[in-house]
Amino acid sequence: MSDPAESTEPRERSWRDLAPSMRRVLRVLGPPDETWGTLLLLAVLTGILSGLAAVGLRSGVHHLFHALEPWRTGIASVLVTGLGALLAVLIVAAFREHAGHGVPNVILAVCRGGGRMQRRGIFSLWLGSLVNVSSGGSAGLESPIVYTGAAFGSTVGSLFGMDDRRRSVLLACGVAGGISAIFNAPMTGMIFALEVVLVEWTALTVVPVIVCAVAATELSRLVLGNEKSFLDATFSMGGIDLLLCIPLGLLAGVTATALSRMLDGTSTLAKRLPHSRFTAPLVFGLGVGAIGLVAPEAIGEGYETVVRVIGPEASGGLGACMLLVTAKMAASSLTLGSGAPGGVFAPCLVLGAFVGAGFYRAVCMALPSLQGLGPEGSYALVGMAGLVAGVMQAPLTGILLVMEVTGGYEVILPLMIVAVLSLLVARRFDRYGIYTKELAERGDLLRLGTDRRILSEINLQEALDENVATVDEQQTLVEAVEVVRLSGRIQVPVIDRDTGEFRGLLDIRSVHQLLFDPDLARVTLVGTVMDSDPPTVALSANLRQAVELFERTGVWVLPVLDGSRFVGLLSKATLFDRYRSELLVQAS
Repeated sequence: MSDPAESTEPRERSWRDLAPSMRRVLRVLGPPDETWGTLLLLAVLTGILSGLAAVGLRSGVHHLFHALEPWRTGIASVLVTGLGALLAVLIVAAFREHAGHGVPNVILAVCRGGGRMQRRGIFSLWLGSLVNVSSGGSAGLESPIVYTGAAFGSTVGSLFGMDDRRRSVLLACGVAGGISAIFNAPMTGMIFALEVVLVEWTALTVVPVIVCAVAATELSRLVLGNEKSFLDATFSMGGIDLLLCIPLGLLAGVTATALSRMLDGTSTLAKRLPHSRFTAPLVFGLGVGAIGLVAPEAIGEGYETVVRVIGPEASGGLGACMLLVTAKMAASSLTLGSGAPGGVFAPCLVLGAFVGAGFYRAVCMALPSLQGLGPEGSYALVGMAGLVAGVMQAPLTGILLVMEVTGGYEVILPLMIVAVLSLLVARRFDRYGIYTKELAERGDLLRLGTDRRILSEINLQEALDENVATVDEQQTLVEAVEVVRLSGRIQVPVIDRDTGEFRGLLDIRSVHQLLFDPDLARVTLVGTVMDSDPPTVALSANLRQAVELFERTGVWVLPVLDGSRFVGLLSKATLFDRYRSELLVQAS
């Protein structure tokens, strides 16, 4: 029998073998920390993968939605929507992941996970949203493709040995690639990735994200053609329209806030249902199907309805717009609040178009003699930007998205006015957008370079001085002074020698007058002059809590306790030295 080690039979190579081989190819460009070559090539690879995923999802939903058209009548449509939402959640659960729009988890991976995401995330929300939206769920495909693209970027970064910083950049590249390809809007993909996910504008982040967005968009155009997602038409607005954009921006902000509150409310209601993870999508999905019986335009993505609203042949009165706003808001809240996979981009765009068109019709009814108004489609256009900016609190994303998907570059000033006013109104009621609210409430919204992020990267034990000389409360001041002389500290912890329990803190400065009398110092016990109730910090606390305690009390050292047992001292000087070191690491 031949030795297996000497066998000349070719070994079947697995996909895992490709990463080391590719790394050897890329090494000719230099190591990752010395050249841009590796990172940019991986950005192109991420763009291709995320672009393919976006093209597949967009085409798949389009064909499957129309294939189910014969079932979208009467009670059958209600069942299709409800069962589709349930099946979507079951698909995501099969991948051991949570449904929903997924963008907060992408941001969390950047804030706390070093850009790490599970590889199963490539498939989970992609398949779930394909089923949910195709069956009539009132949601978009953008958030799921963000999740899929981010998982691609994270996986590519891990396979090719990128550090946390560059892996996070590649994750953002996947986000930009997915958005760019799904909308045929590379600028929007780039801005969303930088404005919402990374919140960092440096050469290291901007250049790879641009490269990835270009690659994904070009792939999408090769497969689907270079067409606008909605309507490529001429839009115009004059001076009167600019003035009217002020109340329209305020209205968009109010509507955005209402949508956010409804999403929070339905999500809270869903969690109260028994076995909510699976019953909520079914029950709420049936509700969406029932809404579709009254207003068929409210189900699905709704982009075709937007084309009708902002197109030259748009028709219908103010009542029709108000009905569509109400129905779409309710259907979207039920779909997304149930936990079914889907995105909030599409509901925002559709609602914004209805709000803008409804506002235009209300103005025409109230002021029939007013001359010089722009077309109704222009008002629908700027309404779309207002809803995106208000709900996501991302004005640049809202402005560029609408310009790119409609070709409405002529109305840039109205877009800016409405987006900014909507953002200001939304921030009056909610400090954070829909993607970051939950993370902020949990304390997980830790942006690179911020105090919260830097302090979160420092473990309390890293800044803890455990080699601290202590005294017993039964010792005299003369004995305590000798400990101070040897340790170099003027503040000495006082503990019980038998149990190790913390008793207090002796500050030599507070007893200096006693020390001038040697006889008195030899008979004065530490326990009688110590501070028995100084500020302390628990070993389980984080450094942000310690910093807040330093600021509130004005002290320079904090005894650290494990229960009642003394474990060490945390000094302000040591803490800020570690803070400076971590800041340099994050800034490099």
